[in-house]
Amino acid sequence: MIKKMKYLISILIVNLCVVVTGQAGSASVTEYAAEIYQKMPQGTEVTGRVYVGKTDMRTDMEQDGEKVIQLIDTKNKVLRILYPAQHSYMEVPVGAGMPMTSGQGGEVNPCKGMPGTQCRKLGEEKMNGRPIMKWEISFEQQGKQIKGLQWIDQERGMVMRQEMPGGMRLELKLLGTEELNGRSVEKWEVNMSQGGKPQRSFRWYDPALNLVIREVMPGGYVREMRNIQVGPQNSTLFQVPKGYKKIDPRQGRGDDQSQ
Repeated sequence: MIKKMKYLISILIVNLCVVVTGQAGSASVTEYAAEIYQKMPQGTEVTGRVYVGKTDMRTDMEQDGEKVIQLIDTKNKVLRILYPAQHSYMEVPVGAGMPMTSGQGGEVNPCKGMPGTQCRKLGEEKMNGRPIMKWEISFEQQGKQIKGLQWIDQERGMVMRQEMPGGMRLELKLLGTEELNGRSVEKWEVNMSQGGKPQRSFRWYDPALNLVIREVMPGGYVREMRNIQVGPQNSTLFQVPKGYKKIDPRQGRGDDQSQ
């Protein structure tokens, strides 16, 4: 059960990383609710719903008949995982590597939320006709100082290009616009390589919502948001219901300690 729990948590975090990252560069957050769909390489399908408020996010998902709710408190940078069947929940800090808040004027500092990492602006450029800020990123790894480069869309907060030591390179290419689930979106090709054959994936970006609503990755991995409904969300959606018992993540859920 513990392994399954960790698997579910990883799925949920990946889903909301798409939502959070999509709005990292936005000066304001658009509130909405949507259906979410995720297909794993082995063919497993996971469905659920996501709710995004001004400062909080919620994901409801079900797998193998078990419901799991994830709440992200962006103000306190805490992830709460709820298990309705057991009326219990656990808390996990989430700050490192997650752009939880918007930068002033839409600008994103890639080092925000990443302790031990230093960032330096190198200047403005243009890419796909859009304003881009070039950054130098440095951090220590195994006693060595590592430096890399990132080109970030100043308005959207999207990483358009990244180059790191060892030949690691990521670059986005705009393929055009199309309609997806009734919304006008941009289709982007993402090429990532690290010395070998490049890995190609695709993203469908919704400019009106400032987030990625579909992604197709190598191996048949797909994640998507459907039936998006824009509007204010009830604050009670992001609260732990009364009567839920807080449990220690290190001890598992208590209903099954098997490995």
